[in-house]
Amino acid sequence: MRTKDFIYYASAAVLLAVTTQVAQADEVATQTPSITEGNQYQPATAAEIFGGEAALPVTPSSTVSAPAASSEVAKASAPAVSTSPASQSSEAATATASTSVANSTVTATSNSVATSVVSSDSGTASTSATSSEMSNSTVATPAKLTNSTDVPSPTLKVQPKTFIDVSSHNGEISVDDYRALARQGVGGVVVKLTEDTWYNNPKAPSQVRNAQIAGLQVSTYHFSRYTTEEEARAEARFYIQAAQNLNLPKSTVMVNDFEDSKMLPNINRNTQAWVNEMHKHGYNNLMFYTSASWLDENNLGYRGPVSTSQFGIENFWVAQYPSSTLTATSAKNMRYNAKTGAWQFSATANLLPSKHVFDHSVDYTGRFTANASAEVDATQGNLSGTISIVNNNPTVGSFDVVISNVKAPNGVETVSVPIWSEINGQDDIIWYTANRQNNGTYTVNVKASAHKNSTGLYNIHLYYVQKDGQLTGVGGTTTQVFIGKTPEQLKPKASFAIENNNAKAGTFDAVITNISAPLGVKEVLVPSWSLENGQDDLIWHKATKQTDGSYRVTIKASEHKGTKGNYRADAYIEDNSNNRHYIAEKVVAVDYARPSGVLTIENNNTAAGTFDAVVRNIVAPTGLKEVLVPSWSLAGGQDDLIWHKATRQADGSYRVTIKATDHKNSTGKYRADAYLVDDSNKRFYLTEKVVEVSQTRPSASLFIENNNADLGTFDAVIRNIVAPNGVKEVLVPSWSLVNGQDDLVWHKASRQSDGSYRVTIKASEHKNSLGNYRADLYIVDNANQRHYVTETIVDVKHNKPVGTISVVNNNKDTGTFDVIISDVYSPKGVRTVQVPIWSEKDGQDDIRWYEATRQANGTYTVNVQATNHKNSTGLYNVHLYYILNDGSQVGVGGTTTTLEFRNAKTKTQTYITNVNSEAGSFTVVVDQAPQGRQIKNIRVAVWSESNQGNLSWYNTAPTGTHTEINVSTVNHKNLIGNYTTHVYVDYVDNTVDGFNLGETALAPRNRRVEPQTTYYSQRDPRWASKWYGVSNMDQSGCVPTSLAMTFTDILGTVIAPTTVADYLYYNTNSFNKTSVAGTDADGIVLASKNWGLNSNVLSSIANIASALMSGQHVLAAVGASQFINYPYTHEIVLHGYDNGKTYVRDPFNANNNGWYSLDYIHGVQSRDAMDTKLGAPFFSVFA
Repeated sequence: MRTKDFIYYASAAVLLAVTTQVAQADEVATQTPSITEGNQYQPATAAEIFGGEAALPVTPSSTVSAPAASSEVAKASAPAVSTSPASQSSEAATATASTSVANSTVTATSNSVATSVVSSDSGTASTSATSSEMSNSTVATPAKLTNSTDVPSPTLKVQPKTFIDVSSHNGEISVDDYRALARQGVGGVVVKLTEDTWYNNPKAPSQVRNAQIAGLQVSTYHFSRYTTEEEARAEARFYIQAAQNLNLPKSTVMVNDFEDSKMLPNINRNTQAWVNEMHKHGYNNLMFYTSASWLDENNLGYRGPVSTSQFGIENFWVAQYPSSTLTATSAKNMRYNAKTGAWQFSATANLLPSKHVFDHSVDYTGRFTANASAEVDATQGNLSGTISIVNNNPTVGSFDVVISNVKAPNGVETVSVPIWSEINGQDDIIWYTANRQNNGTYTVNVKASAHKNSTGLYNIHLYYVQKDGQLTGVGGTTTQVFIGKTPEQLKPKASFAIENNNAKAGTFDAVITNISAPLGVKEVLVPSWSLENGQDDLIWHKATKQTDGSYRVTIKASEHKGTKGNYRADAYIEDNSNNRHYIAEKVVAVDYARPSGVLTIENNNTAAGTFDAVVRNIVAPTGLKEVLVPSWSLAGGQDDLIWHKATRQADGSYRVTIKATDHKNSTGKYRADAYLVDDSNKRFYLTEKVVEVSQTRPSASLFIENNNADLGTFDAVIRNIVAPNGVKEVLVPSWSLVNGQDDLVWHKASRQSDGSYRVTIKASEHKNSLGNYRADLYIVDNANQRHYVTETIVDVKHNKPVGTISVVNNNKDTGTFDVIISDVYSPKGVRTVQVPIWSEKDGQDDIRWYEATRQANGTYTVNVQATNHKNSTGLYNVHLYYILNDGSQVGVGGTTTTLEFRNAKTKTQTYITNVNSEAGSFTVVVDQAPQGRQIKNIRVAVWSESNQGNLSWYNTAPTGTHTEINVSTVNHKNLIGNYTTHVYVDYVDNTVDGFNLGETALAPRNRRVEPQTTYYSQRDPRWASKWYGVSNMDQSGCVPTSLAMTFTDILGTVIAPTTVADYLYYNTNSFNKTSVAGTDADGIVLASKNWGLNSNVLSSIANIASALMSGQHVLAAVGASQFINYPYTHEIVLHGYDNGKTYVRDPFNANNNGWYSLDYIHGVQSRDAMDTKLGAPFFSVFA
């Protein structure tokens, strides 16, 4: 290993100080009684207390650009705007408003009141982000610690916001409480919803709702108790129901909190059942909360029971408390459990003094805080406001002003309403401050007595004092004020008449004249309806003002369901105060010509089950676009309703053929209606008919014969067929009643010489199910209509093992054939299909027991090569045996075939043998032909991935005339799959033959080797500062420390790092003897030999895996990686194996200890000459 030189020592001292602090934090976490496990310590109890309860998701706030200026649309006599409304006594003639937005100020002036509703959309705004906004746009990155291997990567993301969790123990948490938390950087809350299958958090609804209002992201958790898969599924469903009761979206983060020690047995299998149930119901945003000590990948130096690879380590929220005084800032800098999704660093965070103590967590991935949003000011937005006058009392001279839609670019602090009467200018002006109501509106009560008892027109203007102190004009309106008037005196009056009653079109005009309205006319309304069915066709019409001052509206029968007869029309006037007054009513007779036609039924065909609906004598005053005939059988209501479009005939009639086959083949009474669609797309009902429909159906008898319990088969036989429309084919769908129709098969029966039809039904085609089967009978007639005839039930038994042997692909040139076994079945189940095969020549001296390979279609296959049977030709025996699920072997049957081998003497033979699917291995055999070319070299290419991603080449010289090449999935990422094998044979005459040996199915079982737990740190204070030559143990002791761990594991006695370092320094030239600190490869070999151990250089990833699977330790020198920074290299120890991964112990940084893929370790191997001087930087060490 090449380590740091003297130039680096100053920065190394800083690093040592930092990591020492981390070590102290770890020590705080282990002050509880502990259990020794190897050389690590595990807390005896883990009492993490998990709080939290769910909330509705909060939509992130959006930024709205404010207009550059506010404008007051005011009357010509409107007063000037003052920035100090409190001292305001009058309004000047022109209103001027000034609004500052970001760095620009725009002034707008207006001199008229156009409307009582104003929305300012004009102008532009120049905005710039404030310093506080900029601070939230990036996440601070800790200072880089040069060449450090003891701290996480400085590029690791830590979310700017933290989060808390709450449960019923936290009680009521108000919106203001949540806002106070948000001001301290809390961006999310995880609310407990449920526990087990009996407890719902009663505080969850309010905790969810208030957090949402405050802008926090809301997630939820369930406290689990399950100990079986079924209990896990039940708890998942209970949790889901609680989330649905709160209307939480399925995108909500849903957390499984498991910390009950009773759950430890089968924790992964049971939790997977919980996950599957959540996914089944559409909940995919899942996280898992638990203690660090429960995880198999942690910073404690030993493995807990929970598989982080199974559930994804990034989906874990880990509780671990290294210090009782950690702040959020220091926790973010420490970055404990940085591979996980979140870290709960405190269970006693005093975020709301004297109110609540919270669990506090760091969010690494944003899952818990990314959707947090600041609370939106409801009054901030484009300038707008709506003024309404209500409760105008003409007797006492009072009215109320209601202001709604209150918004301004900088938010609204105060709503001011200056009001004055038109009499004597503004001598009675009063500036009112409107009162905010719970619904967000603002109100003012106005009395004429406060305005010198003036009557007549009053002016009402609207101003906002924005939250930046600016006074902004918004708009205005007017109203009439009376004193001593009764409502009756102010009620409008008018004349109401009906004109232009058009009997052809079905329309009439409602006309309102002679209007007298002291309170003004805002609009005139005429509600109308026919008197036929109450007010089911009521329409409120708005009359249009005419040039002579009257109001008129045309009322159409077509808008009232086309009803004829008496109509009623009322007249209403709505005044300027939005009060609606009834005036008068009229009743008018409405008539018009309606469409008509005659419907007849023709061509009722009892054989085909059809009839024609014909519509004649059509009268269509408003035009004819199409004729429709809806029809349905009366058997099941309108479940077979079809709307038919009739076709126009030459004689002007319309016709459509209606078929029982379109109506579920129902027979009996049918109803057919006739409708006409006019040129305005209005549909008119004309008439209806009921018709009797019959259909002559085919008939037949269905019999069950030859029910064979040995074979699990029976015959369905159809006789006595009567088919008026002919027989195209006979179908027999069949299925077992075990699992519904999951094994449904439609069989086509074959016609027999006696006119019957027959089909054999096999249990092997129905998943080998036993028990009751159902077989139905259908006849397809010559018109391709399928008719159900009858059904039956049959009990199917299957007593003996069965199987069908077929010999195919018998190749006389290559001396090969394939055996296919189909219909594989045994009542006890079949574990393995065995096929012993031998040639007739010389007895069974070449017998070979093949294990057949199962194919996707359920058959089993064996490839047979004469080269595996001493190149024998002639008769071959093929027998079939099953290994049953109870372990017993049973013979099933056999057959023979004849084999020739024309190429045996002249052509090289290649084949595969010794296939071990579970071990993931097979052997490629290359045999040189007795009279063939001499082989110089053999190359074998093997892969299973479609893109040849795991391709490996095997090269070897021939070993005589028979050469074997061993293939292992270890060299191919240890993947399960079909492995393709190509063989290339190079001959001494420089020619080449290629052979494709096809695919070999391998399903390697994981060969897991558990790592041993000895761990030493080169930075241990006991020896870190001890110097050897040019450096000390802290900076250059990775090889002696790695060897010490390895020797202690293998020999079972404590070998200290300094013991190894003493040997290397005082007895070899390999350690710290040159200007470059570190240990070269020779030192590993010499030290191993000194302690009586062996060492081997490992040149390939396959060799490394093989060594690890055999339980050996491997020392690995690595370059730039998460273990060391460029240009230095570093030694680590590999031990244990699990599915292509190994356990790493890093002598410099214990936080790096854990499972890593061999691909990664091999990919970051050292290229330094010190480490590779013996050929490779990897060494196995073993007894």
